[in-house]
Amino acid sequence: MKVLHISTATGWRGGEQQAAYLVGQLNEMQTTCVLLCPTDAPIIQRFKIQILKLKLLKRCINQFVVSKANKKLCQKHQIDLIHTHDSHAHTAAFLSAWLFGNKCPLVISRRVDFPVSSSWFSHLKYNHSSIKKIICVSDAIRQMTAPAIKRKNILEVVHSGVDTEKFVYGKTKLHHEFNLSEETFIVGNVSALADHKDLFTFIDTAEIVIKQTQHVHFFLIGDGAELNALQKKVADKNLTSHIHFTGFRKDVNELMPELNLFLMTSKTEGLGTTILDAFAAKVPVVATNAGGIPEIVHHGKTGLIAPVGDAKQLAAHVLTLMNDNELKERFIANSHQLLKEFTFRRTAEKTKAIYSVVLYGEKENV
Repeated sequence: MKVLHISTATGWRGGEQQAAYLVGQLNEMQTTCVLLCPTDAPIIQRFKIQILKLKLLKRCINQFVVSKANKKLCQKHQIDLIHTHDSHAHTAAFLSAWLFGNKCPLVISRRVDFPVSSSWFSHLKYNHSSIKKIICVSDAIRQMTAPAIKRKNILEVVHSGVDTEKFVYGKTKLHHEFNLSEETFIVGNVSALADHKDLFTFIDTAEIVIKQTQHVHFFLIGDGAELNALQKKVADKNLTSHIHFTGFRKDVNELMPELNLFLMTSKTEGLGTTILDAFAAKVPVVATNAGGIPEIVHHGKTGLIAPVGDAKQLAAHVLTLMNDNELKERFIANSHQLLKEFTFRRTAEKTKAIYSVVLYGEKENV
């Protein structure tokens, strides 16, 4: 089969990483993948094997132009199926079918943790006959999307997966760069510094913990729109000596295993693949119960969960794991076992099985 993947993002975040993982794995599974994306999209540089790149979009996406071009692209390259990876891509592919009669079936990935808009256009966009499957990255997203969908049977859950082999152990970069002693307990978060990550609660949690013990340091690894506001809050609380900002890093595969604990304080989250990364790096997790997070962080088994925005409970969980090595080791063992179903290979296998249903009416064994 030949699949056209459309990604309109010009940045690099979780959704783009998942698209890159998927295309890379599908190309190893006798599925020819064709990528349509902006010319400056980081996703182009992220593939380990070469893929066919179509006429790429300019940075400023014109969905109408893209939708008109889609039909010709599909005919020229004999595309069997279109898979879209973000909202703008979904719109362009839908318009191609609705306005220009593109007959290629559509598979839509939905990763965002909020309901479908109630507007007439969104209703039409999500219920058009060209859409054969909507792949949700968690059951929480499926439940949130379902009220807007007439044909409930087109909704499928395929959890995101991660590269479990990418991490490098034994590095002490954070200790050296920030002049920390070997005994320092490091709590970190790796993410875009965006509103939905609720990193202000991360700071509030850190403040409570730091008041209890001074040998702990907190790290926010990443960059984003909230950086200045977060730095100001840390300064206002006089916590700059214990809460650190690293900026965007390309060596996360070396930094993650150095953490003693991963703390995710998101208020919305499709699944939380960075938590899966922490599992793979053998780092215990404390997280909020946002979106699909409880589908991977099973409270008391693979980590500890607290309500969204509850800094006191999050801090209590952090302190519990700081003082209970046996519990930490149990979480690490259990989460590593869970990871067997959350590799990027399993995600690709399950996605290809859905393609087979759409194109041939039969599901491959996975």
